[in-house]
Amino acid sequence: MAEQHRPVKGALKRLQLGAWTVDAESGVLTQGETSVRVRPKVMDLLVALAERPGELWSKAPLIARLWPDVVVSDVSLSVLVVELRKILGDDPKSPRFIETIPRRGYRLIAPVSGIEAVRTTQFALASAENRVLLHEGENLIGRDPEAGFRINSNLVSRRHSLIVVTGESVTIEDLGSKNGTYLNGKKLEEAELLSHGDRITLGRLAMRYRFVIIDDEATLTEASKVVPSEG
Repeated sequence: MAEQHRPVKGALKRLQLGAWTVDAESGVLTQGETSVRVRPKVMDLLVALAERPGELWSKAPLIARLWPDVVVSDVSLSVLVVELRKILGDDPKSPRFIETIPRRGYRLIAPVSGIEAVRTTQFALASAENRVLLHEGENLIGRDPEAGFRINSNLVSRRHSLIVVTGESVTIEDLGSKNGTYLNGKKLEEAELLSHGDRITLGRLAMRYRFVIIDDEATLTEASKVVPSEG
């Protein structure tokens, strides 16, 4: 049975990718008089890459984004990339659209313009003491002064964990921290998708956080980016 079109994951609806016009809602790429209908999973990949043009998508969070409910290997991702490259007429040895970063992941290098997007929700981390909005892209958690979510505690590594927001999808991964990152009591070994109400624990830090989805933007104001120390 042929794979049926469904609404694409993410917030992008329509964009211009080089000479290609991408309609994510209908699953069609158009260039001049040529129109190509792509498989939903391939469109999911294209939308994910287009949401972060020029930025590296590491394999683990990209796989978690595309296959949230099943376990797949890097091979499944590679097959999708090959299929998308073939549709775009891209050469992996001299790429114009998708660049492979060896042993790390992929990034979209073609110009992206004319983006039409709809953002229906916001995301935040909440504790008993405060609530911090998560921004589109990477949200670093740790003691590092450059961390968007900075925690002043020696129980937390400088670069402890990373939350990545891409459209309507949010993942969390541990960055090799000394004391680990826990999701709903389970230690993270790879990137995982976050759902509303998920409990996040950073090593032995006493404070706990919950991942929350906010549907009404007017009900939330951004809190301080510096989370109080636990002593």
